[in-house]
Amino acid sequence: MSDSTQTPQWADTNTDQGETNWYACLVWGLGVFFYFYEFMLQTSTGVMVPDLMRAFNATGEQIGNLSAFYLYGYAPMQIVAGLLMDRVGPRRLFTLASLFCALGSLLFVYAAPSLTFAYLARGLMGVGGSFAVVGCLKLAAIWFSPSRFAFLAGIMVAVGMLGAAGGQAPMAELVRNWGWENTMLLGAIVGFLLCPVMWYLMKPPAGQSEIDPQNAGLSIGQLLSSLLKVMRSRDSWVASIYAGLMFVPTLGFGGLWGIPFLAEAYDVSRTNAALIISAIYLGWAAGGPVFGWISDSLGRRKPPLSIATVGVLISMIYIYLVPETVTLMVIALFLLGVFSSGFVLAFSVVRELNPPELTGTSMGFINTLNTLSGAVAQPLLGRMLDHQWSGQLHDGARVYALEAYRSSLVSVVVCIIVALLMVPFIKETFCKSAYEKH
Repeated sequence: MSDSTQTPQWADTNTDQGETNWYACLVWGLGVFFYFYEFMLQTSTGVMVPDLMRAFNATGEQIGNLSAFYLYGYAPMQIVAGLLMDRVGPRRLFTLASLFCALGSLLFVYAAPSLTFAYLARGLMGVGGSFAVVGCLKLAAIWFSPSRFAFLAGIMVAVGMLGAAGGQAPMAELVRNWGWENTMLLGAIVGFLLCPVMWYLMKPPAGQSEIDPQNAGLSIGQLLSSLLKVMRSRDSWVASIYAGLMFVPTLGFGGLWGIPFLAEAYDVSRTNAALIISAIYLGWAAGGPVFGWISDSLGRRKPPLSIATVGVLISMIYIYLVPETVTLMVIALFLLGVFSSGFVLAFSVVRELNPPELTGTSMGFINTLNTLSGAVAQPLLGRMLDHQWSGQLHDGARVYALEAYRSSLVSVVVCIIVALLMVPFIKETFCKSAYEKH
């Protein structure tokens, strides 16, 4: 069987042997760097909770919504991003995405004290960030052979999570020294600088188009028909819902409420709490490529998914119990990240279940459900904290008791239990496309 039977004919499957190998890595690396950047923006509110509470006179639920508005902009755009990736191509969309992130960051700087403008700014960032994952996976499909897809997806997640780690401790220091407004202004500058870089360097393979000819001339109705093909797949729904549940500990806990939880549990500064919570993302960075490599080597998807889910459940229960020392908590958070990264294999499952020409659309579909989980979890956890708030304030920001945080974490554990129950219903693809010709 040849690679051309597994990927679109317009994709360059020979970059490993040709002169363009270095350029393939450069183009894909630019996409991955954007993922790093947008994930930093996405998780940045976690180190700003007290500052934002003061600036906007906000409750825990409102801060949860403020953080989640990034995801409210991100999640609905995933399917649109997938459709556009298949029709317009990554170059134009990555340039536009960088501009949206920059404008959103700039608006956020000047939003206070209006929560409405802050919500709009976060949503604008989310719209820009929505092209990151789908775009990186599309670039991987264009430039590299299918046998490397899961490994490259793991590398992508690893780099993105390093961005999330960068959005924790280093950004906490920036916020402490510069203030949250100047920190976000720096984020806007980076976004504006990325625009011309994306446009001039993110070119398609020599002599080829980055757009699948089968999709280039499709009408809106035909594009929606492509989406319906993905949505009619029961197996795609199962894998996508599973992925969403597995992402709750990272987005719902690590992405927002983990830092104040650790500060309360261990009586440490916000910067130190951010440094501790970054262990989750470092675990992701370590585990993502490993799970992809193991799965590709085994030729199986479900065994690694099962191990990952059990590992997340055990880690999350241990975190709920609050280990006696910071060192034990760091280990638990790192392992949570390592095992959480295994769910990236669900993306490979969905890709292999759908036609190759619908790679962007299918990746957008799973990432929509994946992200919606965080969009629901962040304000939900905030509401649960508000319900148990004792009325204590510190410099105008709400202070929640440790037991309030522990009670809210029960819902995160329940999500992982449900994910574990779903694993037997995920279809095994044996790392091969269902549309591969034999």
